[in-house]
Amino acid sequence: MGNVSNKIRNHIGEGELLEAIETMNNYLKTIGGDLYNQAIHLKGRYKEYARNRDLGMGDNLEEKSKISMAVLNLASEIEKGDFDKPPTQSEFEQQRPTPSQFNQQFQTPSSQPQNNQWAAQCQFNMDSMHYFLNRAGQIFMVNPFNNQSALVGLKMPPQSPQFAWTLYFTTTNIYYLVDHAGIIWGQNFGMPAQFGTVRYF
Repeated sequence: MGNVSNKIRNHIGEGELLEAIETMNNYLKTIGGDLYNQAIHLKGRYKEYARNRDLGMGDNLEEKSKISMAVLNLASEIEKGDFDKPPTQSEFEQQRPTPSQFNQQFQTPSSQPQNNQWAAQCQFNMDSMHYFLNRAGQIFMVNPFNNQSALVGLKMPPQSPQFAWTLYFTTTNIYYLVDHAGIIWGQNFGMPAQFGTVRYF
């Protein structure tokens, strides 16, 4: 419990107000309703605050503080509404990719990828390798010691709007679910567990 709301709070604590708002909006988009309407309103307030700041009209710290508090209140509402929960074991099994899906999408790259092709980094707990998603939806493992890369997986569409996408490793036939807060869910002895996070560029 509390994965999305904790991520929002962490962004606020790091002074990353825009990132907190984006995380909240991406997550609530799948739920809709009044909370999503409030999140959209806060995004508009932040844009107006940032526009005034960038136009040299001063940094309205009071308005920024009010927006931050409103974002934190919405994070609490997400927790109270019990929206923010990990997938169940049956939900996880329902998301399993089929061979026809990944065989159609998997192609060997013609050359080594360039850093500017990356759309996101997938960070796995207790894994020293770096994993990057390119704009073509391919997952590369990059060795941080020699910078050598290998194509190891794919970004696949989700089979449920609860998730943003499915991360499938073609080399091991293991798949993970990525939720709208960028949390990577896997299975630990058959039970869903948080395995890492996605950082979008």
